[in-house]
Amino acid sequence: MHRITQSIEIKLPRKKVFAFLKDIETRLELNPFYKVYSFEKTTDGGIGVGTRFKIALLSDYGMSKYESEIVEFVENERIAIKDVNGRLMLTLTLKDMRGGTLLTHDEEFIIPEEIFHENEEANWPQWLNILKSLTLESIKFDDRKRQKKMEEITKNLRNNLRKWLNIIKERLETEGA
Repeated sequence: MHRITQSIEIKLPRKKVFAFLKDIETRLELNPFYKVYSFEKTTDGGIGVGTRFKIALLSDYGMSKYESEIVEFVENERIAIKDVNGRLMLTLTLKDMRGGTLLTHDEEFIIPEEIFHENEEANWPQWLNILKSLTLESIKFDDRKRQKKMEEITKNLRNNLRKWLNIIKERLETEGA
């Protein structure tokens, strides 16, 4: 699992920030790094523990489809959402600060395996792929290449998260939630 955490100060009370955060679809739509392809609440009733959503997002890495469930919901304090397949755990935490609220976005995730193989050896004959996998040097090279790719993806996700949180902050402070 990989992890990124980012916090931002918003000059509004927790109650107003939380009201925005629990509108999951609107929050997702503010992310400039992917397009919400589809969003469906699949459980009846209001938002709380056990509420499920089917989500499809389109990004530079392709289409990502998953079902998520709210696993923790403490009004005006915390929302925790997990992918039902265990690939993602997101916790949004709110704390009072002088003049506003500190929003912390903490995310644990698995980078999908297919990202490491995009365009890589796509046209190689099968026997060459097998031979390559048998050499020690290629395994070491693949591990270094894989690690570098993971670091690059995590860095990009961290930067994107910071930009997304700034958009959320600007939206909330401008509109006063």
